[in-house]
Amino acid sequence: MKNIAVGFTFAFTIFALAAVAEQSCATDGGAPAGSVEMQLIAHRGWWGGAVPQNSLEAIRRAYKAGFTWVETDFHHTKAGQMVCIHADGELKSLTGCAKKVADLTPDDLAVLDLNANCKLKEKEVHRIPLLADVLMVVPSNGVLQAEIKGYSSQYADIFDAAVKAAGLSERNIVVSSFNYQALKDFKARYPKYRTVWLVGLRRGKPFDVQTAIAKCKAAGVDVYCPGCGSTRKVLSRQDADKIRAAGIEFRMYGVNSPADLLQARNLGAVGFTCNYPCDALVWARSLKDVSLKK
Repeated sequence: MKNIAVGFTFAFTIFALAAVAEQSCATDGGAPAGSVEMQLIAHRGWWGGAVPQNSLEAIRRAYKAGFTWVETDFHHTKAGQMVCIHADGELKSLTGCAKKVADLTPDDLAVLDLNANCKLKEKEVHRIPLLADVLMVVPSNGVLQAEIKGYSSQYADIFDAAVKAAGLSERNIVVSSFNYQALKDFKARYPKYRTVWLVGLRRGKPFDVQTAIAKCKAAGVDVYCPGCGSTRKVLSRQDADKIRAAGIEFRMYGVNSPADLLQARNLGAVGFTCNYPCDALVWARSLKDVSLKK
């Protein structure tokens, strides 16, 4: 009985928080105008409760709530499909499937449920979306930041063909990756897309800003985007200013708390990904010189 009670309390709390967040998104007019304007990017859509990350509903929900930028992840499987899910760990934790994402088949995609391990009583089935499915819900004024996962020699060609088939253009798409070589290859093949280099900096290792700039230039990278947690005591405002002075945009990923947002502001980031986009609108109101673009 104790476990049932705890489970009920947890489920009720999740739904209550989701309701509050939804009301905040619907009524929030944006943070007060300030000296720093930052682009808020909904990381893996607007998810939580019975809506799983990287699901078509999470992505659609984010755009419907007014967030114009959404970040998602795409793998090219051995079966030739471009699927939207973060990694093997999320595949297992969300669906219960122990396969690698690269090994997923069309039959797997027909039956796997991103909500399989959700403990909430009221839940719907959410299939793993294909790239084509996701592109169809991107509005004409929306931007999809597509993170490269499972890169292959056909990846860039398949991706570009899907964007064209959906009636979208390079204005609607930003391509990101931790994989420097994949990002460099994609940019060389399709230079029209803006690219974001995601970087996890190492604690205790001095940051070499000139090497970072040189690598961005060599790969045609448009945006340098380090992780929020990894920048602490590693990357300075002076480093970020040098990156900007070189003509490279500076953003951050993993900005998931008020303290993270303050750090991003202090480093002069012009955009960031966040797991809690509605909460971020509230955090920004406590920083009088920051306004967030949804």
